[in-house]
Amino acid sequence: MLCLLGACSPTRHLAANEKLLRRIKLEGVEQNDKAAIAALYRQKPNRRVLGFPLYLHLYYLGKRFYNPDRIQKEIEEETTDFNRKVAKAGSDSVHVDKIIERKENKLAKLQNKKENGNWMMRTVGEPPAIFDSLLLVESVDQVKLYLNSKGYFRSAVTASKEEKAKKVFVTLHIKEDAPFKITQHSYSIPDTAVLGLIKATEPASHIKLQQNFDEAILTQERVRIEALLKNNGYYDFRQQFVSFEADTSFEAYTVRMVTQVANPSDTSVHKVYTINKVSFISDAGTSRFGRQRDTLLLNNVYYLAYRQRFSPKILDRKVIIRPGQKYSNTNTLDNQRLLSSLDMFKYTTINYTKLADTIHTQSHTGQLNAVINTSPLPRFQETTEVGATFTERVPGPYTSLRFRIRNFFGGAELFDIGVRAGVEGQLQISDGTVGRRTEIGTDLGITFPQFLVPFNTNKILVSYNPRTRVSTGYTYVDRNEYTRTNFNVSLDYIWQKRNVHQFSFSPVDLNIISVPRIQESFRENLVSLEAQGYPLLQSFNDAFVSSVHFTSLFNTANYNQTNDAKLVRLFVESGGFLGQYLAQSFDKLNTYKFLKGSFDYRRYHPVGPNMMFVYRGNVGLAKPMGGSQILPYDKFFFAGGPSSVRAWLPRRLGPGSSASINNTDNTINYNFEKPGEILIELNSEYRFRMFRFGTTMVNGAVFLDAGNVWLFKEGATTPGAVNGDPEEGLVSQPGAKFEFNRFYQELAVGTGFGVRLDFGFAILRFDIATKVHDPARAKGERFVLGDFQPTKVIGNSNQTTFNLGIGYPF
Repeated sequence: MLCLLGACSPTRHLAANEKLLRRIKLEGVEQNDKAAIAALYRQKPNRRVLGFPLYLHLYYLGKRFYNPDRIQKEIEEETTDFNRKVAKAGSDSVHVDKIIERKENKLAKLQNKKENGNWMMRTVGEPPAIFDSLLLVESVDQVKLYLNSKGYFRSAVTASKEEKAKKVFVTLHIKEDAPFKITQHSYSIPDTAVLGLIKATEPASHIKLQQNFDEAILTQERVRIEALLKNNGYYDFRQQFVSFEADTSFEAYTVRMVTQVANPSDTSVHKVYTINKVSFISDAGTSRFGRQRDTLLLNNVYYLAYRQRFSPKILDRKVIIRPGQKYSNTNTLDNQRLLSSLDMFKYTTINYTKLADTIHTQSHTGQLNAVINTSPLPRFQETTEVGATFTERVPGPYTSLRFRIRNFFGGAELFDIGVRAGVEGQLQISDGTVGRRTEIGTDLGITFPQFLVPFNTNKILVSYNPRTRVSTGYTYVDRNEYTRTNFNVSLDYIWQKRNVHQFSFSPVDLNIISVPRIQESFRENLVSLEAQGYPLLQSFNDAFVSSVHFTSLFNTANYNQTNDAKLVRLFVESGGFLGQYLAQSFDKLNTYKFLKGSFDYRRYHPVGPNMMFVYRGNVGLAKPMGGSQILPYDKFFFAGGPSSVRAWLPRRLGPGSSASINNTDNTINYNFEKPGEILIELNSEYRFRMFRFGTTMVNGAVFLDAGNVWLFKEGATTPGAVNGDPEEGLVSQPGAKFEFNRFYQELAVGTGFGVRLDFGFAILRFDIATKVHDPARAKGERFVLGDFQPTKVIGNSNQTTFNLGIGYPF
């Protein structure tokens, strides 16, 4: 396809007086941000993929099928046809209106197609960047304005161009010179109360002495001052009151800065407002003819409703705006967030009105009445999800049904019950063929909008949105090798700081695990591993697993992961220590003691319009403690799969450089799941916009993954015969133990390309990944990128994998 597109030069389509803008080169930029300057160009060259103008060629490919005369004829035919339908409709005005609406929609689409080209030209392709000298002059002016805004007042910007075969190569020559620095900062604020408040917080000012003059910093300072005053009672304050005066006349390359805060035009002072009255309407937007809302006064807050469906005592714990407080914009937003997080209301607004007798006075103070308006969501909610997975190169259906009851006991509780079922491909350990994995589960839980503890902490923690969740669940997993069930009961305390930092503490997490069926060949494999020093068999015994765990999740990324953000997740877990006394009631079940922890860091960094660079580091440790020799199977770490090192199949990477070797042809057997106690994962991904297909964004990604799992002690990872002799045809290669002097040599590396369909409400992901460095190979043979075969991307290949998933991998 690329060869076909590249067979013709894009310039052959240009008119005689047209030239193609091929490149814009920056020269002389050493102190400023080149990417920020490039974003100011009024005209940009066509995008290139690996040096090839792919989108331009796709535009011309679409143009081959573009016929504006035929589209115009279609417009005329449609117009005639719709006019005939209107005449036939006669005096039926409703029918006529519908026909006219369809006519306008149809003709608008055809007119857009005629003026802007067909679908490929408009959405996939990119029209040629015809060089425009006027736009170049505007680009020079924009760059000069940018440099001035950064304090380079004596900079110079010029442009030159070179023409070659109807292509224009532009060079922007920039002489930055030295930046102007702020050497003095003072204030001009006639309102002494405002002046005192701003001076008291001067260490937090964005304006610092000896820093470069920068208009972006002044904008930040204007925002800071507005937030400072609006959080200290100044309800009417706006950014427009703040201005800056920069004087550069005293000394070369210096700026004397003055921050000015003007008084309102109708008074000589800025008023400080306090809260006079707070009202909470829990059924706003509804009306009962001839009936007044019932009013209940609790802790100086009036709770109004036609029927008090929600307990005022519970709502009172979610109100942080109180009479007598100074107005605070932050308190207002925090209170809206607290009420919205209950998932009880369609919307939450907080409105303020000024008391009439304080509006036109010259007093420094005023009063506000606050009204919290909420409208309840439907009490019952049902959510159904149907989809498919693609595991071990086998598609499998899944479905889930959830039912939610709001305000279950009248105290803003959430009751959830759900069932789920799914089937997916599963590689069988015994013979290496792909079998079936069936999972069926159900769970139910109740979330209380407070901490359920024997002492009162809710007044102290109200701003942290405390919640308690009590839940239970049952999971049934049937694989070819075994059948496993898990009954779970947990108690979780959840709270958060702002809306980006959430904490969870689970003092009770109890699991009763049963394995009613184990395939005989699989049991023999586990017995052989135990005979060789790796007691994985114990993980498949009936067991009682108890643990206490804590999670801290800091996440500033939005849903589509398009902002400059980070995610930090810390997880620690202690198993078997606090639950050992309860475990005595289950003396026929295995018990475990263990410690587990993990740390996950992710960074989302925009590098240009519709382009993101994302990277991730994930490490974890899990170690059996006390008399336990092995971890519960669910507590192991695994590497490989669509959200890990994508060039390896799920759970098939590691541990370390250990491997199962086929002694007949010396190839590596990747059929076995590889549990580990130490995890290191490093992922990076460059995401970019490709084109739009209707309302769906089609995005691309190039990624590089690295990682592995290890054990604390060396152990055989290849099952042998029950007597400990190697299984016929397989040899266990050592290297599972983590060693500081070699672990970095055992990091598996994979790379690949992905396509993501962004529907707005969900993201469908396709990733093709191939191995680059395989630690299971012998030293000197681990670089395997040359084994990549494009014809075996979807087929049965250990070199390349195809992953399908919902959402981003990280």
